[in-house]
Amino acid sequence: MGLEWQTIIQSLNLTIVANWINFGILVAVLSWLLFRPAKEFIQEKRETIKSRIDNAQEKEETARELKKEREGELQEAKEKRSEIIERAEHRAEEIVEEGRGEAEKEAERIVEQAKKEAGQEKQEAFDELEEEYVDMALAGAEKVLEREINREDHEKFLDSLFDQLKEKELRTG
Repeated sequence: MGLEWQTIIQSLNLTIVANWINFGILVAVLSWLLFRPAKEFIQEKRETIKSRIDNAQEKEETARELKKEREGELQEAKEKRSEIIERAEHRAEEIVEEGRGEAEKEAERIVEQAKKEAGQEKQEAFDELEEEYVDMALAGAEKVLEREINREDHEKFLDSLFDQLKEKELRTG
């Protein structure tokens, strides 16, 4: 039995050594076949990720710069808007003042025109009234001449004439 164990141990030693050699060859082959491509793939991924990060940082910086530019442009637009509004308000005030002045002139002209027309109408009414008074006086004179003149009839006639004149004056006046 001694030999058997010795043979078994020797064959185990040889098997272990052979296994280690096989394992080393396997590792070398796998490393050459798999590790290099995996290492290259990982390196490419690192470079891609780094490039994307750099690109993102550049875009972020560009975005910040654009944001600052837009904020500046927005501020300028707000200032221009304020200036335009101020000018528009000033111009509106001027237009209102011009309109007021024109309206006042127009109102004065209308008042003057109305006064002239009222004066003309008043004069026409007086002229018409005067004509009626003359007509009534002539009619009264005719009636007086047609009748026999006595004091009582004459007073009645004059009273009725004055009453008629008062009525006419009240209607027109």
